[in-house]
Amino acid sequence: MPTMYYIGLDVHRRTIRYCVKDGSGAMHAEGTIPATRFDLDGWMRTLPQPWTAAMEATVFTGWIYDHLRPHAAALKVGHLFCRQRGCRNPL
Repeated sequence: MPTMYYIGLDVHRRTIRYCVKDGSGAMHAEGTIPATRFDLDGWMRTLPQPWTAAMEATVFTGWIYDHLRPHAAALKVGHLFCRQRGCRNPL
C-alpha cells in the first residue's frame, strides 16, 4: 500500500503556506505559493502521491477547495466555530 502524504494549508488572500508530511510525521516539503489556480496547478505537479489535505475555512477557501478536490485522495475543511464549541456535523 502506498504511503499517504498529509498536507496542511494555511490560506490567505494572496498566498498559501503548506507543509507536507508522511504518516510517520517526517517533513517532506514546506513553503509558500501564490494563491492562484496557475500556481496551484504547478505545485500539485510536485506533490508525492497519494495525498490528502486540510485547511481552515476562510472567505478564500471555497475556490481552493474546488480546485484541489479532483486531485486529492481526501480534502477536509475545518471551521473555527466547530473547533471552539464542538459541532455534531463538522465540515
